[in-house]
Amino acid sequence: MTAPARELVTLRTRPPSTLPAGVRRRRLETALDRSFDRVLTLVSAGPGFGKTVTVASWVQLRQIDHCFAWLTLDHFADSVHGFWSDVLAAIRFSDAVPADSPLHEISPASSFGSREVDSLLAQLADLRRPVVLVLDDFHLIRNPEVLESIATLLDRQPSKLRLVLTTRADPVLPLHRLRVAGQLTEIRSRDLAFTLEESADLFVLEGFALTAEQLDDLYRRTQGWPAGLRLAAMTLDRADLAASINRVTGSDRAIAEYLVGEVLDRSEPADREFLLRTSIVDRLCADLADRLTGRDDGQQALGRLLRSNALVTALDDRDQWVSYHPLLRELLRHRLLLEHRAIVPELQRRAAAWFVERGDPIESLRHSIRAQDWDGAGRTLMLCIPKILSVEAPILAAAIRPLADRAVTHPGLFPLLAAAASHLQQQDYAAVHQNIVDARQYVDSAPDELRPLITVLLELFEIAYCRLVGDATGLANQCDKVLRLVDEIPRRDLPLAPHFRAIATANLGAAQLWTDDLGAAELTFADGDRQLNDLGLELTLLNTVSFQSVMEAMTGRCRRAERRARQALALVDRRGWGSETQSFALHLALGMVLNARGQADEAMRAFGRGLSVSRTQSDRMVRLGLAVGAVEAAVLRSDVAGAMEADARARAGLARTPGTPIRMRCWADVAGAQTLIAAGLPQEAIERLGEPADDRGFSAVWQRAWLARAHLELGALHRVEELVRPVIEPGWQYREPVILARLLLAIAAEKQHRDGLALTHFTAAVELAQPEGIRRPFLQLASRLAGPLHRYQVLDGPNTAFVVECIGAAPADAHSPAGQVEHLTERELIVLKYLPTMLKAGEIADDLFVSVNTVKAHLRSMYRKLGVSNRREAVERARSQGLL
Repeated sequence: MTAPARELVTLRTRPPSTLPAGVRRRRLETALDRSFDRVLTLVSAGPGFGKTVTVASWVQLRQIDHCFAWLTLDHFADSVHGFWSDVLAAIRFSDAVPADSPLHEISPASSFGSREVDSLLAQLADLRRPVVLVLDDFHLIRNPEVLESIATLLDRQPSKLRLVLTTRADPVLPLHRLRVAGQLTEIRSRDLAFTLEESADLFVLEGFALTAEQLDDLYRRTQGWPAGLRLAAMTLDRADLAASINRVTGSDRAIAEYLVGEVLDRSEPADREFLLRTSIVDRLCADLADRLTGRDDGQQALGRLLRSNALVTALDDRDQWVSYHPLLRELLRHRLLLEHRAIVPELQRRAAAWFVERGDPIESLRHSIRAQDWDGAGRTLMLCIPKILSVEAPILAAAIRPLADRAVTHPGLFPLLAAAASHLQQQDYAAVHQNIVDARQYVDSAPDELRPLITVLLELFEIAYCRLVGDATGLANQCDKVLRLVDEIPRRDLPLAPHFRAIATANLGAAQLWTDDLGAAELTFADGDRQLNDLGLELTLLNTVSFQSVMEAMTGRCRRAERRARQALALVDRRGWGSETQSFALHLALGMVLNARGQADEAMRAFGRGLSVSRTQSDRMVRLGLAVGAVEAAVLRSDVAGAMEADARARAGLARTPGTPIRMRCWADVAGAQTLIAAGLPQEAIERLGEPADDRGFSAVWQRAWLARAHLELGALHRVEELVRPVIEPGWQYREPVILARLLLAIAAEKQHRDGLALTHFTAAVELAQPEGIRRPFLQLASRLAGPLHRYQVLDGPNTAFVVECIGAAPADAHSPAGQVEHLTERELIVLKYLPTMLKAGEIADDLFVSVNTVKAHLRSMYRKLGVSNRREAVERARSQGLL
């Protein structure tokens, strides 16, 4: 958020600092004091009943002993993001938030929703002291999602938070339940209306000595309406009070229009013109007033108004910013249109120019649009369009909506670009793509000085579209195109070049990751990190961190990946970014690490969280990765039925994503093959995997490893060696599949009675696995690793405890029903191979050129080690252990 925007937010988080001298209304103070003990206080009445003045005066009186947070709402707070951003700012401004509270770090972004609101409410429980949150002008909140989140707040109200709402109409909130529970204080029009005694005190303060009859007459005409009484006090003709009172008649609105007219008519012509011209803005300072009026006495004029007009209020302690009472502002704007309609657009353009010069392009956009200066609004949009990828995206999207709506009725370059930005924020990617296609037809009509910028913007929108529909190859091509354009266009013609380059670089890294070019991706991410740190594109930086953690998980750098992912997820939770697209890959990275560690249940929860917070219209490649990871987690925890269901969902997702690169499809096939092997269908797994790829990419190495695993189930040991022998050669950067390949070679070597070679492969696997805590390959092959493990233990391998822990943690069906068997000697294993045949002991002895007694001795020893009593049981037991 820009400094001017922050300044305006700060002004709205303070009660009006200069209030009109008024009557002390103790009965209302007493009613408001009940808010310290009740969940909700509702101050509900029409305009002019003094709701804001009453509550602000009470706050000033009680703030010595109590803590308050104040927020003046506006139309831009009518979104979940906008409302809670402003509420957080108000609460932080109070003295209730500890310096180390996570509330200081929450920064609502585009997808801030119910999940993040729940987290925020939990944080509010840690307030340092009780605080009363005043929400002024609550009638401006109509969004059902915002109202639902406030209902949740009321239902789960933190013990140290109380709520006061001022509103022109009762909000759609569970008031009845609070009323029945005795947790609602209601202050309404009848309470806010002045009593006859309070009316008398008011006119005494204003210096009028009214007779009882005159006071009764004036009170009857206004019905105690505070605004009517105050305006009357400002307009009564001391020389002819009776005639002045007789003119106060009609409805509240009619009285207000008459009395405001009287106020204007009595003003000096210069002050009257000042009021009219400056009424177009909601908040005013001297410099802005000078720009609007064309004068240089803004500070003096504001000072006079503050001293003489009860309807002009200072917003800060130094009287630098003021606001007009809503009644006054509305009627001034109406009178401005009646008297000077022709100058209103020019006044709005002046306000727009002032705000853009002050570094607040979003507020400038609003005024350009009010002026119907569509070209000016479009040009300003070009200055701030990268904000659509930042936490300010919802604010920008709301501001440009009228310009975006013109894309339907008055299509042109600026409306179509605004529509593309708006649809991108709404994650309507088909509409984004159509907006881009249509906008290209208008590029030739763009002003010469803007054409380079617009050309790059269109390509950036293409990047977003490719990324979010899962077209990794198209994404890589688009990123390269943008980077070339940024390098070719002179910096003077492309002021936002650093932002565009950083965005393209971050997305290029993601494209390289999904197309299996991890070496290039690592360099690209590092470059993107350097570019993004100083640009304020926090969500784009989060995106880079997320994919770096995925890359590290893929290559088996589990400790680094887990550390990066958990730190980033902690930041996401603190900032309230859990539903932002840029955070979803963190769940994928963490799930992959947990899978590699053999923590299947935790991995499934990570993948589940990622799938639940993402949406079908979010980053398609990440969602596919989450779906594939869920398949692997189900296999790891021996849930074959669950794995089959997860595999079907992943395949359906692939079918919906035609641009998916072949390597992602291959990874999905690897997960599906694991499922088939777990289901006892190794031949079907081989068919699913197809022929091994020739490259050294992530999915290719896993494909080879699991093809080998399937052939091992079929007893094709020579094929196992052919498939994984290349995997253990130098140059492969993927740790876990190499571990799996080593273990498969160890098992194949043992079956061929090459115990020394089996131990070599087993030891190499352990040395790769232990530093990163990779356990999954050991868990999945536990039943076949008894021999290599025994020899490793006998030789007192340095990582014996790690391996024993891995194999001991394997699911029950990964072992035999009775646990591990004692190690069989090579001669015993040779004799074991004869047991499934019809040969008798003597025939086996003849075949081996040994005595029958030797064969019988081997049989007795095997039966003892296998825990069986006969030949049939020995065969079954050996098969369950993978020895046959």
